[in-house]
Amino acid sequence: MDAKPYTKTLQDELDWKLLDQLSGVVSQISSFCFETKKFCVTTLFVVLTLMVKFTSDKLDSSIFVAALCIPLCFWFLDSTGYFYQVKLRGTMEQIRVRLASRDTRPLVAADGTGIIAPDRVNVSNYRKVLDCAVNHSMWLYAVLVAADLGVWMLFLSGKIK
Repeated sequence: MDAKPYTKTLQDELDWKLLDQLSGVVSQISSFCFETKKFCVTTLFVVLTLMVKFTSDKLDSSIFVAALCIPLCFWFLDSTGYFYQVKLRGTMEQIRVRLASRDTRPLVAADGTGIIAPDRVNVSNYRKVLDCAVNHSMWLYAVLVAADLGVWMLFLSGKIK
């Protein structure tokens, strides 16, 4: 018995168009997140340099507070972008499954893998937010915060002036 050839329907065409649009949005958000990291480092160094000049080249706690607040704000911004990437990829996976149900040919990979792992999408919102805030792409912010806290402790203990 020969399998009937796949014929693309209007719904398939709409799904493919939506999948393509969502893929473009995810790509833009990903670029935004990368640019956010670069802008964070630039902002941090510019602000700290200006603050040191405003304090007559003397360290004080305001410098360390700024060095803590800047990466935390960018971390929140970057995490928000990451959260929406996960949500969009979950929607893309639903579209992929819907397309796959109408055509048995693989859409993404020969091994049947999808666009995003189900365990990243099918979790509580609390878990999604936590996963978006604490993941490998957010290490930069953790390192900046840890470095600031370490130097601030040295300053408070009098080891640096």
